[in-house]
Amino acid sequence: MNPRRRDGLLALAATVALLAGAGALGVAPASLLTPPAPLAAAAGACGAVAIELAMAARPDAARRAWADRRVRWGGTLLVAAGGPVAVAVGGAGAGRVAVAALAGGLLAYFLLLAGVLSGALAPPETWFEGRN
Repeated sequence: MNPRRRDGLLALAATVALLAGAGALGVAPASLLTPPAPLAAAAGACGAVAIELAMAARPDAARRAWADRRVRWGGTLLVAAGGPVAVAVGGAGAGRVAVAALAGGLLAYFLLLAGVLSGALAPPETWFEGRN
């Protein structure tokens, strides 16, 4: 399987688990559209872009790390469980902000992935080619 498609499926699984787990604990998806959740989502999106840029700057190191199943599954589980754990520990208000930040990061990742898979964006490993 294409690694990008696999990563997209892992991110999709994390998204479903994140929203389902948070929903089961009382965080309705519609509540992610009310303040301060959109600001948290924007911060999460910026964080995802920053992570992608950092990995693009060192593609060999990123490829080696991401080749380890423990890293792939650990990251997926961290995102999937992070929101529900934040809801369980911090309550619906604080948890909603954490869920929104994680969902915003996932949305940004999906947009970047769609751009790369469609050919609208160059693959991340080429973003910093030719720099000194």
